[in-house]
Amino acid sequence: MSVAHGSQPRAQVAMLTGGQAEIALSGVVGIDFDAETVSDALALLSGPIRIRLNSGGGIAFDGTAIHSVLSDYRGHKTIIVQGIAASAASVIMMAGDRIEMAAGSVLMIHDPSQDITSYRGTSGEHRRVADSLDKISEAVAQIYAQRSGKPISDIRQIMAAESWFTPEEAVAAGFADAAPPDGEQTPPAEFDYRAYAHSPSNLIQMSVQNHWINDFSKADEMANQSTVQTETTEPETGFPASLAPVMSAADRSDPRKELKRVKGLTALATAPLAQRVDALTRLDGWINEGVTVEAARNFVTSELAAQTNYKISRMTDAEYYGKNSVGQSWEGGDGLNSKIVDGIYSRVNRAHQPTLGREYVGASLSEIADICLQQNGKSTAMASVASRVEMALHGTTDFPNILRDVGNMSLSHAYEAAQSAIKQTSREIAASNFRALHSVKVSAGPDLEEVGEQGEFKAGTVEEGAETFAVKTYGKIFGITRQAIVNDDLDVFSNMFPLLGQGAANTEAKLFAGLLEENAGLGPKLSDGKTLFHADHGNLAQAAAALSVASLGAARVAMRRQTGIAGEAINVVPAFLVVPPELETLAEQVLTEIAASEVANANPFAGKLKLLVEPRFTSATAWYLCASPGAPDGLQHAYLDGVSGPQLFTREGFEIDGVEYKVRMDFGAGFTDHRGWYMSPSA
Repeated sequence: MSVAHGSQPRAQVAMLTGGQAEIALSGVVGIDFDAETVSDALALLSGPIRIRLNSGGGIAFDGTAIHSVLSDYRGHKTIIVQGIAASAASVIMMAGDRIEMAAGSVLMIHDPSQDITSYRGTSGEHRRVADSLDKISEAVAQIYAQRSGKPISDIRQIMAAESWFTPEEAVAAGFADAAPPDGEQTPPAEFDYRAYAHSPSNLIQMSVQNHWINDFSKADEMANQSTVQTETTEPETGFPASLAPVMSAADRSDPRKELKRVKGLTALATAPLAQRVDALTRLDGWINEGVTVEAARNFVTSELAAQTNYKISRMTDAEYYGKNSVGQSWEGGDGLNSKIVDGIYSRVNRAHQPTLGREYVGASLSEIADICLQQNGKSTAMASVASRVEMALHGTTDFPNILRDVGNMSLSHAYEAAQSAIKQTSREIAASNFRALHSVKVSAGPDLEEVGEQGEFKAGTVEEGAETFAVKTYGKIFGITRQAIVNDDLDVFSNMFPLLGQGAANTEAKLFAGLLEENAGLGPKLSDGKTLFHADHGNLAQAAAALSVASLGAARVAMRRQTGIAGEAINVVPAFLVVPPELETLAEQVLTEIAASEVANANPFAGKLKLLVEPRFTSATAWYLCASPGAPDGLQHAYLDGVSGPQLFTREGFEIDGVEYKVRMDFGAGFTDHRGWYMSPSA
């Protein structure tokens, strides 16, 4: 959800059979359609309408404005999401009286964002931007909460996590009313989905293949760059005629512009990677022909990519990514680092398709060290490879940071892929320190009492109970040697970091499974002195029961009959079935849908429970039923300061000749309530 201003809005209105109106909103919010055009369309209509929405997002202010316009329309509104409703479009979606998610469509909700004064500005300017984002985030959260019925706190967590929903998940979360399984799937609207942190791989692939660009600026930056097409014959520069933009005569006559161009071309041609495509031999031709730095860079990028068999676009970076969308050029600093990291990581993880750093895919670690030294103004002409690597490691270059970021990508990818199944049942909270976290259990509250003629209201009380758990620190230290870097040995990134990522996920998983199996499988002791699963808690089967529709039915009744601390009904709804691997096949059979000819033979649990398999359980026969996180709170986990997963830190090597890495994770988990879980014990 970008905060910017667009142009050239449009919307399509059609009349259906029977006189019902339909509005199609497709494209970028605030650019392809805005509040004004939607308002104009609605002014011509009355009665029930259908709105077909397909948008990858756009401008936050326009999204909230369109939501307001639609909300004010007095007729019944059915909004049908076709393809995608992401970011600002998801806000528009919430205005429907009925919301349907078409087959194959997706919903994405996240926090609004904005380029922060192009990464420059006073503290006051940055503060005003942050205040503006906070206000719009609060407004958007209210819209999501009102539609879904979820508390604001839960909504803010969903937004902060950049959450993607299938049609069925959107319905379950309260963001939609129906998800018809039939119907033709509509491709998602044109949008560069690489702008989002957790975009599905298919959307990223579509963005790359179709060269989709997000450009929310009105700047005529590209138009102001005066370029002239060369003759149809191929110039001496080595460019195809269609790819050889040159500066205008007017710009070349400006000494400052010409000097900047010559210096830029020289720096590009002398770079280690550019020399692989004979850039230095082409330099004089580039200068004499008036070739722009951007054109030369594009040529080098294309040639390098061809050497590594990657298909790339011959568009400029500014065209391809949108220069204003990143807030800085890719000449150096963080932008250059990001490109290098992207290129190197494609060598570490062959499944990773580079987007930012295609020209660095074939670069060795020692060549990257050279680039970092040159960016820092250090000469590499007379030094050996080993000496240059040492200079890059122990100097003031960005080389150690690049190695750290590559490691972090490898670590995070492996960590996410190895997540515990039980973690899905746990609600994440933030811890500000390592002290015990006191999670408060509150009853549903006292019933309201009739107020007499005198208007006297009677006081009520809310009973509370408390459980605790604490965050602990887990970690490991290892290093990358100077010899490994000189030898271009990437094994540490492709082997060690993934193993540590898997280890971090396994640490969490063992803690989750261990909690459930404490005290001979009855779980941890709670503040009442009783184990989590106990007859007095009403969540323990009297005897081991084989997994079946009947035993699941009994477990569901027990959960539904749970009461709050004050004895009130709280209606706990089971959402997950958790089993060991030995029961996986049976569980799939028990949960499968049956096309029964008689009601008695129908499976009431088909599509009702999500199956989770935990291989770390020691019991082969015990199984569990549990509610969704927070409904009520049962299992909780926390990270220090809300920083999820393992974190990577680096320093110059002391005990090793290279770089030392420290992997650290501050994590804790514990049960805060017994009422959201049920267990059938081991046979």
